[in-house]
Amino acid sequence: MTKSAKYQQLAQLLQNKLQQGEYQPGQALPSLRQCCELHQVSMTTALATYRQLESLGLIVASNKRGYFVAPTPKITKQHFPNFVAQTATPLLRQRLAQEPLFGFATAQLDETLMDSEHLAASIARVNRHSSKLFNYANVAGNSQLREALCQHFAAQGFNCQAARLVITQGCLDAVMTALQVTTQVGDVVAVASPCYSGLLNTLALLQRRVLEIPSTPEGLDLTQLEHALANNQVQACLLTVNQQNPTGHSLSTSQKQQLAALAKRYQCPIIEDDVFRELSHGAAIPLPLKYYDEAGWVLWCSSVSKTLAPGLRIGWCEPGRFYQPFVDCVATRSLGGNQPLQLALADYLQRGHYARHLHQVNRTLAAQTEQYLQVMQSELPAPLIPQKPHGGLVFWLNLAPLIAVDIQQLLAKQGIAVRDGDDFSTTPLYRHYLRLNFGLKLTAEIEAQLRLALRLIKAAYLKATQAQSKCQ
Repeated sequence: MTKSAKYQQLAQLLQNKLQQGEYQPGQALPSLRQCCELHQVSMTTALATYRQLESLGLIVASNKRGYFVAPTPKITKQHFPNFVAQTATPLLRQRLAQEPLFGFATAQLDETLMDSEHLAASIARVNRHSSKLFNYANVAGNSQLREALCQHFAAQGFNCQAARLVITQGCLDAVMTALQVTTQVGDVVAVASPCYSGLLNTLALLQRRVLEIPSTPEGLDLTQLEHALANNQVQACLLTVNQQNPTGHSLSTSQKQQLAALAKRYQCPIIEDDVFRELSHGAAIPLPLKYYDEAGWVLWCSSVSKTLAPGLRIGWCEPGRFYQPFVDCVATRSLGGNQPLQLALADYLQRGHYARHLHQVNRTLAAQTEQYLQVMQSELPAPLIPQKPHGGLVFWLNLAPLIAVDIQQLLAKQGIAVRDGDDFSTTPLYRHYLRLNFGLKLTAEIEAQLRLALRLIKAAYLKATQAQSKCQ
């Protein structure tokens, strides 16, 4: 991979400092001359650095005054149920063999956003030129791919070692392996509430119990989590700290730091499902919890399934202090992954396609989010309009007093798929909630189906609220 230009390296360094809160919104940055002296660079490089940060929306220029940290956008805080966490046994929910044609149920990108052209070219290039195409891959994964991934993450300010990265068959495969090496049948795993249904299904399949920790506008109720850790109520945590599914919200930098400290203090593994981190609608891609892990208690799991192409089935894990048992488990189960596709993804990364793809897809998703919200605002009563998510691919709608599973069944009769809130919890707290994917491009056909769904929801809502008014 070509080494980044000096201004790009310096821009990344300053971006990291901005993410870590070393500069506050509205604060003046060092002048261009000061930047030159601080970092021993030319005026041209300093100017290119600031313009790069300005193009990302991280800083703003003020005529004759210099550069300032961009103000933090005002975000309406979500409301989450407040409850006392209790241990429960998750149930394995059956997945529909076939979803209706117009599926807002699955969190995934539109096919036109998957960069098929460059991916296909990388696959063809590897097929023509690789002499190792049909050999067994290293159990931990192809070395070219691991190096390429680590260089990619380094450009985001997150450094990891290729020798510590293990390639898996998607993110859920990484999570399942991490659970198997850190917990046993009957153990209790702490999760955020609500929790992605795929994680709850994995826990049910492995016969683990769960302790749902309430979510908060800042991220997670760390007081309840620490109480559980201090009293040995949980053997591991399974958490998403960036672009959480289904709510779309993220933990603050402070909470990430506190979580890493809790893992170290109580020697409790935290399995981080970070599959949506790179789908950020803001100016910068946030750092994972693993970034703050100093003692190896975080097992960081992710993949390209949500960001690039689910069909590749390529994920990874940095298992920290659990590296050897993790690799041993992979070796026993599968002897490693698909060598041709690993080589193709390595080629794709090394040519810079993935970084460019993420930049483009995030711009598109940010625009699509606004488009979907505009349609909702034109069709739904104000109380039903969802909060704009920080990133990811889904809206989380509170339809109270409607029961979401009834709405799901109503829409299914029209060939429209959504997910009801009961899928995301072992509690009845989210029976009024519905999750809706906005990864599909809002073509005329998709928009027509969306408007039909929203009008049916509106009609049911008005009927229910009118009935409530009569009762009062």
